[in-house]
Amino acid sequence: MNEPSVRRLWALAVPLLVAGLTQIVVNLVDTVMLARLSTRSLSAFALAAPVYLVALVVVRGWATAVQVKVARAHGAGAPGEVVQVVRLGLVTSAGAGLVIGAVLYGVAEPVLTALGATAEIIEPGVAYLRVLAFAVPFAAAAFTLQGACAGIGVTRAAMYHALLVNVVNLPLGLLLIFSFDLGVTGAALATLAATVAGTAFLLVYSRTRLPSARVSAVGSGAVVRGLWAIGWPEMSAMGVGYVNEALIAGFAARIGTSELGAYRIVDNLLLVVFTVMGSVAAPISILAGHELGAGDPARAERWRRTGQRLLLAVYAVPAVLALLFGRPLLSLVTEDAAIADLAWQAVPLAVLSLAPMVPAMSYGCLLRAMGDTRSVMIGNVAGDYLVLVPLAWFLAVPGGWGLPGIYVAWVAFTVVLAIFLGARVRVRLRVGAV
Repeated sequence: MNEPSVRRLWALAVPLLVAGLTQIVVNLVDTVMLARLSTRSLSAFALAAPVYLVALVVVRGWATAVQVKVARAHGAGAPGEVVQVVRLGLVTSAGAGLVIGAVLYGVAEPVLTALGATAEIIEPGVAYLRVLAFAVPFAAAAFTLQGACAGIGVTRAAMYHALLVNVVNLPLGLLLIFSFDLGVTGAALATLAATVAGTAFLLVYSRTRLPSARVSAVGSGAVVRGLWAIGWPEMSAMGVGYVNEALIAGFAARIGTSELGAYRIVDNLLLVVFTVMGSVAAPISILAGHELGAGDPARAERWRRTGQRLLLAVYAVPAVLALLFGRPLLSLVTEDAAIADLAWQAVPLAVLSLAPMVPAMSYGCLLRAMGDTRSVMIGNVAGDYLVLVPLAWFLAVPGGWGLPGIYVAWVAFTVVLAIFLGARVRVRLRVGAV
């Protein structure tokens, strides 16, 4: 059996990288188009988009459980179990998406009000969220199918899906935002249509890639309970954790409208770097899961170490590019010089905040492959609400540091997270709890 290698990780990572960057284009396109439309539209989008993100990451947590279970069943050579996990995972994730979408529709206005939205941006922000509430169940199904395909090593599914979503969203967004003068609502409608199209594609594509063996004899209830044991901590960590995105956007809104627009632009720039790293980290979970399914935890740990080296390399490249070319790129996004200047002041600290995520991601991926999403949840949620959120509020608002203060808090959070997850991996490997 071949030793863990950067080449194998990279082969799985490239389609995920293309998918991640292509998905970001959807968000960047909306940001650029709405920035060109008006500061009001950009600010409404900046405050509402993180709220929609919370709904998406919650349903994505269930897809992580499906990927973990599929990877371990695939490594163990049990195609019937793969089929059963995928079928039950798809049904339950779509059902959860319906519930979460309904909640998002109902709480859109009170949530934006609580986040400090001014009267001028509440109406378009609420319209954006209520349209995208209908997209949540489709996104949930798409995440699950992508996770299932990734679990058996078919990461191309995510790439094809993302490319299709972008092909639909870009022209439709231009048409609805400008030609039909629908503004923020037009951006939401384009995203909804693209999400539905992407899910339809995955339903067809996955049928040709996933196993077609007879379903495992394991009872459905046991499979769902196994998914739940992995999925609920991941859903909680991602949902509760990403609430901080909405809270911090609210902090930026309280500083000023220009600061809110600048925060959204920097967040998009940072998202590019984070997505590159996340795309490389994901194969660690997949390949470590295969090894754990085959009963070899030592090789799973070697995949983590190899992945961490690759993560460091892929962090350094976009980080340097962001520092070298971030200023001119910001001027392309917005014509408002004040917003561009505010954004640039925060860029160096924002990029620095991702450096500790190199070890944090590698440790987190191995813990997920072990099925220990609870430790990942504890690290993220505790770090969010004991470090990130209070420190970001204190430094940015009463402390007067503005946007740089927010990213100082992010640096503190990522350092604490890396230390905690590293300690949990060492404990589990020492006691053999894999």
